Amino acid sequence: MWIERVALDNFLAFGKVAVEFAPGLNVVLSPNEGGKSSLFRGIAAGFYTSAASQKSDILALGRWGSAGRFRIEIEFRLGQDRYRLVRDFDSKEQTISRPGEAKPFAKGKAVDEFLGAHLPLSDENLFLRVCGVRHEDLSSVGDGKSALGEAIEEILGGGWGNATPAGVQQTVEDKRKELIKGRDRPVNEANRGPVKRFMDEVERLERDAARASALAGEREGLLKTISDIDSKSLRLDADIDLLSAKREKASACRDLEKNEKAVREKADALRKRKDRIGELSALKQALAEEGSRFPGSLAQGTPAFLDALRSDLERESLLEREIAGAGSRIGARASVWRPVLAAALILAGILGVAIGKPLMTLFLVAGAVLVVWHIARRPGRGKAGAPAGLEGDLGRLAKKRAEVLGVRSLEESKALLAECAAWRDRLRDVESRIEEAAGGRQADLRDLLGALDREYGAAALDLRALVESRAELEPFRTDGDGMLRLDREVGAREEERKRLAAARVLADRKLAALERMDEIDIAERLACAREGLGHAGRKERVLEAILETLAGARREMAGFLAERLPPLAGLYLSRITGGRYETLFIDPLTLKIETVPARGDADASGGASSAPERIKPDSVSQGARDQIHLAVRLALVELMSRGEPQPVFLDDPFVHFDPARRERALDVVREFAAKHQVVLFTCDPRYREAGGRLVELPARA
Repeated sequence: MWIERVALDNFLAFGKVAVEFAPGLNVVLSPNEGGKSSLFRGIAAGFYTSAASQKSDILALGRWGSAGRFRIEIEFRLGQDRYRLVRDFDSKEQTISRPGEAKPFAKGKAVDEFLGAHLPLSDENLFLRVCGVRHEDLSSVGDGKSALGEAIEEILGGGWGNATPAGVQQTVEDKRKELIKGRDRPVNEANRGPVKRFMDEVERLERDAARASALAGEREGLLKTISDIDSKSLRLDADIDLLSAKREKASACRDLEKNEKAVREKADALRKRKDRIGELSALKQALAEEGSRFPGSLAQGTPAFLDALRSDLERESLLEREIAGAGSRIGARASVWRPVLAAALILAGILGVAIGKPLMTLFLVAGAVLVVWHIARRPGRGKAGAPAGLEGDLGRLAKKRAEVLGVRSLEESKALLAECAAWRDRLRDVESRIEEAAGGRQADLRDLLGALDREYGAAALDLRALVESRAELEPFRTDGDGMLRLDREVGAREEERKRLAAARVLADRKLAALERMDEIDIAERLACAREGLGHAGRKERVLEAILETLAGARREMAGFLAERLPPLAGLYLSRITGGRYETLFIDPLTLKIETVPARGDADASGGASSAPERIKPDSVSQGARDQIHLAVRLALVELMSRGEPQPVFLDDPFVHFDPARRERALDVVREFAAKHQVVLFTCDPRYREAGGRLVELPARA
């Protein structure tokens, strides 16, 4: 992979900047605070940070002092394919497209998935540590604050600080020690680890369980004594109950003889009352059948209704007499409102039929009825000479009479009303006699007869039961001496029961004085403590397995580096130092790096002809340490790229190089740039002539 163009808007030091890179060596020249680090950070954010991220450290990458968010655009190559990546953190949109295509082929999460699957280094931390040879890394190794081997392990482990393999291994080891603290040597109780605490808890609970078992045995003995006392008391209670029952039955036999007479009298009274109400009920039924010939409105009407009906009949009779003698003095005029209303109703009905409203046909029927009634009521159609008002009152009264009494003459109606009034008086008399016989209870006759029948049946059953009970108790009949003997036997057994009760109280006191220890609770807590101890043991074994796995992984990684890295790094180091140092060694256990001066080098070997000794980096100058670091980092990129081109960012790596070694190092970098894209960040104008593409950043962008 190599980068062709990077455009940053509103990002860290930049308001708006666009930089184009060549495939080989690129020299980015900028003064201090000119934005070199911002450019490298923008490239990393473009490749590895989603535009939808809301993390505070990501949002803090906006331009210093600006409230808005930023936009990143990168054009790059993967193999023979070119791509354009755009991440807009303000709109939270991101796309990736190919040149010449109108639409992007990936949007949103699909962009992250594509980059994760196709970038040579899919992790941002790994990209920053492998591809970024930063000035602070050189300074940290150069001034001896960190060992080069540890730095390499951090790079390959994908982290730094406590997140390195060594840091993780130490953290796990600390966890294991904290877990078993106090088990192998005495420590303060407050500082004991979970294993020791669970061991102490198990030991204490086992002692409590033994004590609880002993108390349980003692308690079981007292409970058996109490059980025996209770058994004897139960037998005495049974004897006392039996004797008391004999005495009570003898007394009850006399009481039953007294009750039998009272119950018999009650049953006879209930039977007579039931028969009387039955007769009245039949009479009421006959009257109800007689009343069926009267209209329902008469039979069920209130007294006020009947009085009003009687008044209407009298008035109707009076009006007939008045109309008959009035003559034909008054003429009637046809009413005007009736034909108008009839026409309106007929029109409304026709309209309802037209619009499909069937219910409005009722207006049509009502209009027709009103027309017929108007014709019937025209002047000259009634009795000759009758006043219109009297004739109308008579008609209304006749219609009301017909609605209540049916088609009958006025005289027949009067006679029917008189008969109904007499029938209602007889019915009220029967109902009063029924209420009197029922004792004032308001209930349906069938319910009342049913209740009386049930009461009579209950009384009869009580009488029968009394007779049978008296017959059953006959064997218990006794005289006064027999009752005295029963009393003495009951008293003797009650005295024995009191003695047993005192013994029971004594046993209860002993039982209450026993220490109470919940065996179930202790057993549960003991099981929990043993489970916790087992869990802690399993955790210890897991931590030991993790330590073993980490150690194995570190040994495997160290072995890989010790085998593969020294030949490449030694070649680069020999080129940079002009052959002064030509060999590197990496300890496969500790990853410590040592170098060997060239054979015959008087400065390194003191002129001895024997093979020179290995030299630790911290025993050489800072410039030499920087050169060793640069050689190792270039070799590491070769190993991690697996033959694929990879962009490498060098942050002013030649600060402590002498002029000769700087030139040789530049040659090495130029040759390295033939295989990998190299971006050299510097503030030194001497590198204008270093070759490759020159990119100058302004002092303030």
